[in-house]
Amino acid sequence: MAVTEEKLINQISDKLKKDEPIRFSLPCKGVLKMDKRVPFLIIYRVPAQGKDTFTYNLARTESAYIIAPDDEHCSIRPIVDVISNYLADKFGGFMLVECWLSEKVDQRSFTIHINQKGALSMASKLTDELAKLHIGNQPITTKLDKQKTAVAPPSHSSLIDKQVAKQSEIVLVGIEIAPIYNDLQTGKPYPLFMRELRAAFGKALRKSLFEFVRTNTSYNVTHFEMLGTTVLDNKVWEIDQELAEYSNLFDFLLLVTPINVADAWKNFEKNNFLKSPAFHYRPMPIEPELIKRKIYNLPIEDISDPTIAFLFRDKRKEIDRMLNMMLEREKPDFMHSSLQVFGNIDEHLLEVARAILVVAEPKPEEEKDEILNAKEFAQMAESELIWLKQQDPSILTAVRVRDDVEGVIVSRGTLNINKNYKIGKKRAFALIQHEIGTHVVTYYNGKAQPLKLFYIGVPGYEQLQEGLAVFSEYLSGGLTNDRLRILAARVIAVNHMITGNSFVDTFFLLTDKYLFKAETAFHITMRVYRGGGLTKDAVYLKGLLHLIEYIKQGKDIAPLLIGKIRQDYLPVISELTFRGLLSKIPITPRYLDAPYIHRIKKIKKSGNIFSMLN
Repeated sequence: MAVTEEKLINQISDKLKKDEPIRFSLPCKGVLKMDKRVPFLIIYRVPAQGKDTFTYNLARTESAYIIAPDDEHCSIRPIVDVISNYLADKFGGFMLVECWLSEKVDQRSFTIHINQKGALSMASKLTDELAKLHIGNQPITTKLDKQKTAVAPPSHSSLIDKQVAKQSEIVLVGIEIAPIYNDLQTGKPYPLFMRELRAAFGKALRKSLFEFVRTNTSYNVTHFEMLGTTVLDNKVWEIDQELAEYSNLFDFLLLVTPINVADAWKNFEKNNFLKSPAFHYRPMPIEPELIKRKIYNLPIEDISDPTIAFLFRDKRKEIDRMLNMMLEREKPDFMHSSLQVFGNIDEHLLEVARAILVVAEPKPEEEKDEILNAKEFAQMAESELIWLKQQDPSILTAVRVRDDVEGVIVSRGTLNINKNYKIGKKRAFALIQHEIGTHVVTYYNGKAQPLKLFYIGVPGYEQLQEGLAVFSEYLSGGLTNDRLRILAARVIAVNHMITGNSFVDTFFLLTDKYLFKAETAFHITMRVYRGGGLTKDAVYLKGLLHLIEYIKQGKDIAPLLIGKIRQDYLPVISELTFRGLLSKIPITPRYLDAPYIHRIKKIKKSGNIFSMLN
């Protein structure tokens, strides 16, 4: 053994003993990576003609792998021996999984090769998991080859002798990759098909490794995702940082909200509600096309972790669409881009909105409520922030009272209040739970996570976010009939707008058919027509309906406060949590504690949106 090779082996042994992450460049441009000590190792011996992209990336997806040539000049066997023998002794069993590309360019089935009984359960599990996959319209076919000959790619011998493996409790499985992702004529891959296949194949492989680990080793693991990567490459953090920076270059809601609402209302009233108001907006502080170029220059395709790459691609797509809206502000295409970002209105949502407006009657107040002005409401909000700061010292307790915002809005964790804003004291507490207990709390819970994506917001987070915020009003006893009527009216207004009606038409629909006061109808309509047609206001009721169904399934809402996420991201959150890539949620809002939490039981038992009416 050469001196350099012996030194490398000693360094690997030392890190194994200390349970430290292993990352070494190997001779002949090879690489060894092991995030933590696990009882398996993925191996791809790169052939002389060069690497296959799919097989290479599949190996890189996992938490322990060697990717390297293996010949007389660059042998990986001493490295494989030291790792497999040490970890087999440590865990009472160890698995080597070798992947190679089939030599047959027209092979359509993946083949799992084994020649040991100890490999059967894992190989059978992998065969079954792969059989469940459909990539597009194409099913994945797999066959299990129980052979007597050595398990190895053509032109290579087995990485470990069968008798030695038996004595050391080491199991070897071979995966022969069928190049179904390549064009038969050109030999070039279909990139999107290959990306989807790699993500699905990697998950199937992890489930199969879990089958071996839990039945054949002492390694303590309770979920297959716990076998995934726990150390992210520097490139991940760099792209996460850049996406956050590009997102923070513009405040979307402030840029699409008029700065002259009060004057616009006066003029609209003066014109007997017959002339659409003229809205004015903040100057555009960015060059959208320049940011677009920069976000598409981010090398997301170089990220080996499919889940992280998916998160980043999804966010990049949303930033792109929001930049389109910036370019299209006050133009007809703005509304079409808004529908892409915030989704359309389905018939069920529209029917519920109509039913609420028919059934919900404003509850007459027995006594006149005390009215708070903007400064008094700000003081109340600051008290809530001080209470939350006991859980997380990083929370800033400042509240801004200003003249260039409409109503109240949370922007980047700070509550902003219009200087002329007024609110009833009874309603104020519920609104604070909405704005601070939900929007501010999820901002700081997101900031506690390693990935900045969780506080700037994943794509489509608004629906869950606003559903939670409205539900917090219900838990705190402040979701009034009037409030539900406004949420329903927003859905009606959005639908009326996207079907081609004018500002004035929608205003009169709300006043004449649904009996809203003129100023209330104006503000609902303004919110919907701002920017050129913002469909976001439909997500409040939509998010609440989805959240109610989630709760009725017996699920806990506390995990939803981990950051600004969306409901169908929960499997991703679960995976990243199992992999140890997310931190514990630091802040719990007031409404998830006594005496407010009891209202959840009512919803779980037999609740629906109509049971929330007073």
